[in-house]
Amino acid sequence: MKVKEITPLNFMCVGGGCPTVFEIVDENKLVIVGSKVNIKKIGLAKRVGKDEEAVIVDKEMFRQIFEK
Repeated sequence: MKVKEITPLNFMCVGGGCPTVFEIVDENKLVIVGSKVNIKKIGLAKRVGKDEEAVIVDKEMFRQIFEK
């Protein structure tokens, strides 16, 4: 599986640890890296599967990605 980073430049940081978005090449899917969510605290425990993670990312980042 090949991925391509599509994070807008103003959201990129050096050394990782920042929210990022990758596009899976030749598929209509994204890989999102963000801060882990405490799913129990915000009431999503029943919505996140055992093989899933909930992450927080900035809405502005997605606006810039999909505005293209």
